[in-house]
Amino acid sequence: MKILLVQSNYMISRKSGAWLINPPIGLAYIAAVLEERGFKPEILDANVKNWSPQQVADYAKDYDIVGVSILTPAERWATDVARLLPEKTLKVAGGPHTTGYPEDLLKKGFDISVIGEGEYTFLEIAEGKDLSKIEGICYNDNDNIITNPLRKPIDPNELPLPSRHLLINNGVDLPYISAGTKYRPWSPIFTSRGCPFDCNYCMKKVFGYQFRPRTPENVMKEIRFLVNELKIKELAIYDDTFNFDLDRAEKILDIIIAENIKVHIRFTNGIRADKINENFLMKLKKVGCNYVAYGIESGNQEVLNKIPKCITLDQIREAVKLTKKAGIPVSGFFMFGLFGDTKETMQQTINFSKELDLDMAAWNLATPYPGTKMFEEIKKNGKFLFDLNDWHNIQHTSGRMMFTHPDVAPPKEVEDAYAKAYKEFYLRPRYIIKQIIKIRSWTQFVGTLKGVVAIMKAIFRRQPDVQRNFIDKNIESVKINESVKINESVIS
Repeated sequence: MKILLVQSNYMISRKSGAWLINPPIGLAYIAAVLEERGFKPEILDANVKNWSPQQVADYAKDYDIVGVSILTPAERWATDVARLLPEKTLKVAGGPHTTGYPEDLLKKGFDISVIGEGEYTFLEIAEGKDLSKIEGICYNDNDNIITNPLRKPIDPNELPLPSRHLLINNGVDLPYISAGTKYRPWSPIFTSRGCPFDCNYCMKKVFGYQFRPRTPENVMKEIRFLVNELKIKELAIYDDTFNFDLDRAEKILDIIIAENIKVHIRFTNGIRADKINENFLMKLKKVGCNYVAYGIESGNQEVLNKIPKCITLDQIREAVKLTKKAGIPVSGFFMFGLFGDTKETMQQTINFSKELDLDMAAWNLATPYPGTKMFEEIKKNGKFLFDLNDWHNIQHTSGRMMFTHPDVAPPKEVEDAYAKAYKEFYLRPRYIIKQIIKIRSWTQFVGTLKGVVAIMKAIFRRQPDVQRNFIDKNIESVKINESVKINESVIS
């Protein structure tokens, strides 16, 4: 049985300036489970290799099973791969986009869509189990699409460590690099799965709403391996809610401190601002934390309540204050185009980012990814400004709105706020002087220069003409007749 796991090529989305190259740890987990059962899977990182669908199909033509991990911007690339593979090859789709839109992928060349976590589902597929008996899949059966019951959430403590040896450079060094990487070798790590909060823009169907933590000792087993065997110097924790259970989070830090493990830690994916205290932050500083991000989203409390973010502006202020007091660089994630957003609320968000005096700030546009509650609401009461058969331009850092909704400011106002936010925050003389003073080395200078280029792209970014024309055309149709629906292929 020859099994190939493919990381999709997202090069098409790197025009946004925000897409870096992360190692496919999800595929490494699936590979680890397969290896435990005696299979010898391979991982092909088409993202790193920048391979075309044809190159992947040529490479994979002799494999029995090809599994492709798909984020939304690579949907077209992945379905092209499926169409080009031989009929004898079992073609399996997985990942967030697949979980959110499983049936569509079956219509475009895949045989099976994996819904939710893929480790044991893919194992049962590889073992040849009757498809009707495999939980968590959607599949074709004589041109009929069958959706089986969902699989129960996995206890992450039962999983083997991911098979990093199947990744380029063990997935801990170049060409892999993440936003804010300062020390190499580095590695991402997941210490928990699931998030109990209900933000409507977030895709929860893969890991679910149940917070499922790995025990501190289970996490430390992986950290010791990464530090002692792979010699990593920086650990990027990619959890959705690392600090949801603050006691568990502190116990992990306590062990790192007690064992004097030398590693820098950062939270690229952010942590909850309402789940911290001064003691936790001081421990983070002690273990070498060099970056903390908070998901702030909006500077207007009513908008936060509508998301619903389940957090207050005062809690955010206090979290940023305590993080600065601990001496840890702090960033904030913000979003425009949320339900309830107006020109005024978006300006309040910009003002709030400046009030907090963050070291860094990043803005995204609310984007209706399939599988989110936002997607379903827009499908019901709004208008998509793109063709649901063509996802490759859908990107939250594109600078372009992908929908209209009665409870959201017009697309042009949202797009203007996006560019204005970067200009008002980063082009303040006080901020510029502070960043120049911080430069102590050539590496920091180069990093700062790259940051300036990214900011300029955000301020002046424009979407490709074809996509822009499609959007403008559909906005005009909404203006002409608010009751008319855009082409059925757009919203069905």
